[in-house]
Amino acid sequence: MDQNRCYAFGFEPETDAFAECMMGLHQQRAAAQANSNLYWQAQLAEQNRRREARQDLYKFVSLQRSGDPRFPVCGASSDGGMDRRTLTWYGPNCRAR
Repeated sequence: MDQNRCYAFGFEPETDAFAECMMGLHQQRAAAQANSNLYWQAQLAEQNRRREARQDLYKFVSLQRSGDPRFPVCGASSDGGMDRRTLTWYGPNCRAR
């Protein structure tokens, strides 16, 4: 495909100009791929940051509700998760033990 593009630009195969054209197209594709990789890495980092912030909020809310009988005790079926540091469950709609 790159050879056809360079040929369409008017470069003759097996010339220095044709080789430079091929290298230029390769470098453009590599730069575009690098930019794409950076974009997706940034997206993944943002998703991780949001997930961790949501988990921190769930932990905080669950701890605030401790002793409030209006909310069920957090467990494995809670929407939140388990704090592996303290081995306690947390969630958006439950209370810590």
